[in-house]
Amino acid sequence: MKSRFFKIISMAILSFLSVTAQSKSTIGGIVFTDTYVEYYKDADGNIVTRTVLQVADNSRFRVKWDNEDSVSMYIEMALRDDDDKDALRHAYGKWDISETSQLLVGQTSTPFAPLNPSVAMAHNSGQGYGNVSPSRPSQIRYTYKFLNRQGALAVALVDPNKGSTPNEMNANGEIAVGERDGKMPRLDVGMAYRTFNWQIFPGFFYHDQSYTSGESLTSYGISLGGKTASGPVVFSAEIGGGKNWGNTKMSLSGSSAGNNAGAIYDSAGKLIQDNDNIGYWFDAGYRFSSGELQGVVHFIYGAMSSKADGMRDLTSSMMGISVPIDLPWIARGLRIRPELFRFKDDDKINGLVTSNTIFGLQLQYTF
Repeated sequence: MKSRFFKIISMAILSFLSVTAQSKSTIGGIVFTDTYVEYYKDADGNIVTRTVLQVADNSRFRVKWDNEDSVSMYIEMALRDDDDKDALRHAYGKWDISETSQLLVGQTSTPFAPLNPSVAMAHNSGQGYGNVSPSRPSQIRYTYKFLNRQGALAVALVDPNKGSTPNEMNANGEIAVGERDGKMPRLDVGMAYRTFNWQIFPGFFYHDQSYTSGESLTSYGISLGGKTASGPVVFSAEIGGGKNWGNTKMSLSGSSAGNNAGAIYDSAGKLIQDNDNIGYWFDAGYRFSSGELQGVVHFIYGAMSSKADGMRDLTSSMMGISVPIDLPWIARGLRIRPELFRFKDDDKINGLVTSNTIFGLQLQYTF
């Protein structure tokens, strides 16, 4: 708690200095409060019902600063009570070198798989249930912007020292595979491109790592996303596939497929089987306006699988409705979001199925 307090105070001081500098500064934040009822069914068929009322972990405090030389900085911290969780969401600087070139250095999302479904409360953004998210690692990124606002191509060198490592112990009580011995950064590449009435987002990442035992491991992923709109109808979707996502930096936790997305090793620290990963989701929405209200009804489905031949076959899926509603003329900055979702985890080898259904309301205050 003290650590979080000092972090917030430090951010406040930074904000003050930013305001007093000869530059343009923006200070803001978002508070999410979740209220929902959860029905959980375990592998034995037992049903647990509980009510959740909490300030969500992704509530945040943010500062943006930029100057006349096209240099900017952005810092965003999560407001959390749990000191075991990383409170720093984004911390990066950008330099717009020219109309077409930009250099970014710091911690933020990578160019790979940039889209998210509109899932707000349990399993935010569909984490572990179909969203192919690279998380927010440290990186050095160059972006080339196409002329006429047609899109951009970004290449990032990413911190290679993240992701789970095999923890099997040998007879001496030592980690058999040894320590990670990464020599090259992870490579993430992504493109955004406008064509007809679509925006498309192809991308890939590649991470080659080795261990002091002599073992080596490759993690990679390819993705394709797209979004479009026609009148009141909006649509977005993304799909990705690859290997050993659990052994590199990704946001997958919270589901059986996401928690078991890495390669499988034996007790001697030898690689037995790579893990095949697939994730996808689609989000179909309908925009509406009525009186003082405007919003979107989102219908969402997604799934993630983690498979290793004969050893692992896990699928985690989600299905539900999310309806963010704004009141721009009478309560600007307030968003009300009812949600109904079912999340399911299926272990096809062991025949175990668990699920949880949530129904509730999120209040969002944005400044």
